[in-house]
Amino acid sequence: MSERSTERQPASAVMWFAAAIRSTLREAGQGGWGAAATASSAALGSILLVLISVCAARAYSIAGAGNGALTSGLNDLVWAGIVMSSFPRAMLIMAGSFGLWRAGIISNRLFEAGVGAVVLGVAGGTTWMSSGIWAPDGVYSRLIFPIIGLVWIIVVSAVLKRAPATRGEW
Repeated sequence: MSERSTERQPASAVMWFAAAIRSTLREAGQGGWGAAATASSAALGSILLVLISVCAARAYSIAGAGNGALTSGLNDLVWAGIVMSSFPRAMLIMAGSFGLWRAGIISNRLFEAGVGAVVLGVAGGTTWMSSGIWAPDGVYSRLIFPIIGLVWIIVVSAVLKRAPATRGEW
């Protein structure tokens, strides 16, 4: 068994992915967009870390204590955090899409798809209805935007794999 674990937490995986985007953009002369990807991934990673911590505390100790009001309040806090995480998620998509397009690494079509994903991501920050698809715990926040983000990650990963390396990192 190896001493190094290959498992990654969601927050650190996001930051590793953004580091790959930043490296590619810096080599292509678009370091500003790479810095924006790094900043948005740090914000997103922080939000995800807090949300995971609150969920773990709620599940393992607070819910069993029998304080329904506190448990309900923490549940609402988590859903509000998921909605608010739409903004750094959209910024990460925007930084990658705009930077890769400005560097000439992606086509106009992929750029347009990226802009569409950004718009849909920002729209995720408006999901404040009390019930239905547009509620914080509704289908948009739980399913639709996460799928959009996953598709974007897969496409950008494929683009990053075929992007030419112009120099060594070290």
